Amino acid sequence: QIDTLAAEFPAQTNYLYMTYAGNADDVAASPYFSASSDVLKGKSSERSKSVDSFIMRAVSSSHSVAAQSLAERKERGVMVLGCGAYCIGSSVEFDWCAVSCVRQLRRDGFKSIIVNYNPETVSTDYDESDRLYFEELSLERVMDIYEREGAAGVVVSVGGQIPNNLAGPLAANGVNILGTSARDIERAEDRNQFSDMLDTMKLNQPAWSVLTSKEEAISFAENVGYPVLVRPSFVLSGAAMRVAADEIQLTNFLSLATEIAADKPVVVTKFILGAKEIEFDAVANKGKILNYAIGE
Repeated sequence: QIDTLAAEFPAQTNYLYMTYAGNADDVAASPYFSASSDVLKGKSSERSKSVDSFIMRAVSSSHSVAAQSLAERKERGVMVLGCGAYCIGSSVEFDWCAVSCVRQLRRDGFKSIIVNYNPETVSTDYDESDRLYFEELSLERVMDIYEREGAAGVVVSVGGQIPNNLAGPLAANGVNILGTSARDIERAEDRNQFSDMLDTMKLNQPAWSVLTSKEEAISFAENVGYPVLVRPSFVLSGAAMRVAADEIQLTNFLSLATEIAADKPVVVTKFILGAKEIEFDAVANKGKILNYAIGE
């Protein structure tokens, strides 16, 4: 527990953090916490050596999701990954989403577990969740909390880009991802996969090409004509997305995009001038649209 009372009185808050140095817990472990393996008994050096240990931990803590009753899932609780640090173009809207998700979970009788390290958020208020972990949003730490709490699942889709980027690694390590699957998140966020899917479905889109070299990108831009749009993958709110009007701008923007997107695909698309943009956002379940908004 984080001491919120300057050691004058025993802290009773749900502000929590993980540590490698401690030898005792301030709060009781979840009854679903599995400590059967050596990996869970503090041998962190062994844990870091093998991805298999992560998979074993996740599977042992969540057991068979299909076999869990609704009452058990409510008792295990659901982890919600927060937004992390605010930045321009990506901020309070994701905290609103996380808080709305947690409040609905509590209304439905589920134990709620927030993981977030930004104290400026509503999600880190003491009364918004049953358990609050002031922790980094990394694969290792989320796995630590997931096993410790024996959670029934993790919601990654309400915290913005940081949780979204964890969806694939978490799913690969056996974590039960609630809502949109990690595979579908990747298919939407990977510009190459998404554009390829549109082509497969025979849906019209501007001419595009995935970046393999600057020379190919320049050649593509010369063929389709400037301006072109540089679109990195797995970024939010248009980070590093730029419209290049000539070769000099294209070269500069490609460097920025590859730096931000790291090993993720960067797609160059013909930019259509004078077009009307209409955005459609929807929440669906098994192909049925439950709620939507259209913006022009």
